Amino acid sequence: MKENLFTPSDEKISQAANRSKNKAEEYLHDAEKTRGLVEEAVKKTNAREPGSTINRNFWSQLRAFNRMLKAYANKEYTVVPWGSLAMVAGTVLYFVSPIDLILDWLPVAGLVDDAAVLVFVFRQVRNDIEKFQNWEADRNSPGQQIIDLKNSP
Repeated sequence: MKENLFTPSDEKISQAANRSKNKAEEYLHDAEKTRGLVEEAVKKTNAREPGSTINRNFWSQLRAFNRMLKAYANKEYTVVPWGSLAMVAGTVLYFVSPIDLILDWLPVAGLVDDAAVLVFVFRQVRNDIEKFQNWEADRNSPGQQIIDLKNSP
């Protein structure tokens, strides 16, 4: 069966995700590099999202990945398993990279492979992303009160 130029195979998506994951581990060991990666991803997301034909879910998941990486780099959220964190960082790295399975400058098709990699990784780390989003929601909920049981009467 002939492979469609604009639809990467599952095998190619998996290989791309794993290559990016290995490179991402270098970033995760350096908080400044991680913050720089997130900043670059946010800029690219903001530049592409408004007129994009890619599903809103893609952008929502990518923003969650960005926020998780930023929280990790800032040592605010560190309970995510290393493998999941590396896959998330690899996905973000893949997204910002101009050299993909399909070049990003091709209209619409250039983001198809980014979306495919993101969906592939999201399925694998869904529970960890949901835990992060719950942590975020708890942290940001108004009126949250911390009770110090150690010093209560």
